Amino acid sequence: MKFQSILETEREREGGYTPLVLTQINDANNNRVEVIIPEVGDEAIDFALPNEDGSRVCLSELLKTGPVILNFFRGNFCEFCQLEMKAMHRSNNEFKRYNATLVGIAPAFVSIDSLGAKDSADYTYSILSDVGNKVAASYGLRYKVSEELENMFIAMGLELNNAFGESDENTLSIPATFVINTDRKIIFKFADTDYTKRAEPADIIASLISISKP
Repeated sequence: MKFQSILETEREREGGYTPLVLTQINDANNNRVEVIIPEVGDEAIDFALPNEDGSRVCLSELLKTGPVILNFFRGNFCEFCQLEMKAMHRSNNEFKRYNATLVGIAPAFVSIDSLGAKDSADYTYSILSDVGNKVAASYGLRYKVSEELENMFIAMGLELNNAFGESDENTLSIPATFVINTDRKIIFKFADTDYTKRAEPADIIASLISISKP
């Protein structure tokens, strides 16, 4: 089954494009930082973020060993992010066949446990902590949560400041996936303000095949 079918099933299970879903999509469309999201062929922006152990992980260092798959998540409150984590985990052995390193980026001090993934000990990739969505902002993915959406979240028992450790304003990240070659050039990009849509692992694998040595 294609991953998109799993996502569509989850969207239907949650009631489709409800007011809560549409408000999140509208905020992502209207309140995004004024930075252009990198395209295929652009040079990826370098960064260093802490992993689950607190060690700093630098993109340029990871690229010394092979391509990197950057996966920006919204947080543990998002069922679609949890589904994507599982899909990435299932595909990670295939990614590794092409010497690629899969890295998740989430907007808090997190581990895979805190993101709500089951059987987290079996996961074979790191989640980096991007508190305040600062790296996400440099990739053009961060957006301000409107008062309307903030009130919807509060009604659900979710306060973003408490969940993500921000001190100034509530923001979220558009979920996105970038595949970056060892020369720091982006060879695959998926970013959609509709957070119920995510990259298809098979498309990621195809991008890795396209740069693999014969």
